[in-house]
Amino acid sequence: MKRAASLLATQGFHVEPCPVNNLDAALELWWFFFGPVIAHLLRQGTKGQESLLSPMLKEYLEAAADGPTVTLQSFMAACNARDAIRTDILNQLRDVPILLSAVASAPAFPHGSGNYRTGDPYNYRDTMRFCQWLNLTGFPGLSLPMGYSSEGLPINIQLIARPYEEDLLLKVARSLEQARGLWQSPPLP
Repeated sequence: MKRAASLLATQGFHVEPCPVNNLDAALELWWFFFGPVIAHLLRQGTKGQESLLSPMLKEYLEAAADGPTVTLQSFMAACNARDAIRTDILNQLRDVPILLSAVASAPAFPHGSGNYRTGDPYNYRDTMRFCQWLNLTGFPGLSLPMGYSSEGLPINIQLIARPYEEDLLLKVARSLEQARGLWQSPPLP
């Protein structure tokens, strides 16, 4: 994050901290839509074929089963709450054309170790929280590799724009990529 902020500043962009309030509520709503709602649809579509599901998908469906029952009323209430949160975040970012953020709260974890178990260090809901609210609110975002973990894995940052400002998002990303220089992918094991 610091490297990306510094590079953006050297490119003439004004960079300053910008806390965004209400993201916890956005994340809870994100889980309602991408947890119980999607799981409800998946259960309907895979009924009678559960033995064919991957262990990861079974775990996801189990985690989502702990959520609230999906009804038309709960779905409509969640849609209204999503719109209110989106409006609130739009108002907070009225004078912020681009937001620089982490993508994840931890470096990449070993293939196959990601899960939906609360409190586990490889829990997708916890580690990917910095980008989930974009899915809920419809803000455009993109991810750029900016450094490496101690294990040599890429660590990315994300740039986030307000809705319908994708041109500006791509312009800033291009400037950041040029300032960063050619990206060297880590060697494959």
